[in-house]
Amino acid sequence: MSVFLVMALTSTLATHGAPETPPCPDGTTLDTNRCFSDRLESANADLARYVAAVRARLKQEAKEAQSGDASAADGAKGFEAAEKAWSSYRDLECGDVYSYWSEGSIRDVEDLDCQIKLTRLHTHTIWLQWLTYMDSTPPILPEPPVPPEG
Repeated sequence: MSVFLVMALTSTLATHGAPETPPCPDGTTLDTNRCFSDRLESANADLARYVAAVRARLKQEAKEAQSGDASAADGAKGFEAAEKAWSSYRDLECGDVYSYWSEGSIRDVEDLDCQIKLTRLHTHTIWLQWLTYMDSTPPILPEPPVPPEG
């Protein structure tokens, strides 16, 4: 990853935190787990929308490409491979979080919170890399929220 990209992402994360999400209401462990599950479902739905927009953009660009220009087609192949790798990474990372907290009832919330945060960060990365332009052209979709640090 280039130094510029790391600096840009760090700057974006520092200045564009997610809107305040109200805490899950006090209740039973099952109530809390349900609340976090709903949040993960929302994060996954947002990710799916942004991924679909990337696929549509790449498909359109491949259709419009001049003969011999395979950059959009190559980008689509690379994007699909990266999505598979990212999904595997999220499963492994958050599965390890679950294992780390396996002795307590908090394990489900920790796992779900891990998945939510990684999904929100990934959605933002997709937006930054694939759905924005180098000039003043507006992005294809609005900037998604990113989770606050901590």
